[in-house]
Amino acid sequence: MTSHRMIFALAAATLALGGCSKEPAAEDVPMTVHEAMTQHIDVIADEVWAVGNAAMASDALIDPKLMDDAKWAKLADAATRLQNAATEMSMLKKLVVNRPGVTISDENIEGGTTSEQVQKNLDADPDGFRGMAGALAGHMGDIAAAAKAHDAQRAGALVGQIDGVCENCHLEFWYPQQKDLVKQIMAEGDEAAKK
Repeated sequence: MTSHRMIFALAAATLALGGCSKEPAAEDVPMTVHEAMTQHIDVIADEVWAVGNAAMASDALIDPKLMDDAKWAKLADAATRLQNAATEMSMLKKLVVNRPGVTISDENIEGGTTSEQVQKNLDADPDGFRGMAGALAGHMGDIAAAAKAHDAQRAGALVGQIDGVCENCHLEFWYPQQKDLVKQIMAEGDEAAKK
């Protein structure tokens, strides 16, 4: 009898410990910033750019002759989905760069930023990050409104500004060590444009 009780106790303990070591269900784990960016923001931004770039005129704005109702609807839809994704990112309660074992794109290259560095940047100014995500959401809302109004000039200008909105955040949180380089490149571009 004693051996049966021991076996039963060991089996119960094993089951209990096994239950404790289970990873939480995916819905119990908050979305990481890396997941929000790579699975939502980047993917949808490419959709916005695809529509805008396909209709780009020589003045770098959208040529209304290259747009039809379906393309305007596609642009408005993508901008709205990106607005929603950026809003969701701006409301993340805990900003976690990524899950253990996951690397960010520049992490394994010389001079690249590590997950730990990005996490420190986010921890230093979480409200600043949320504000920039909110700014991206607002910008996408403006694109959606311009697309719904078939306003080629406004939509084209706003699509052309997306990269700058994104880079403002990336330079603060993802690779702030490159701010001086970006300023130099922009100054050189401004100088070349004057010639």
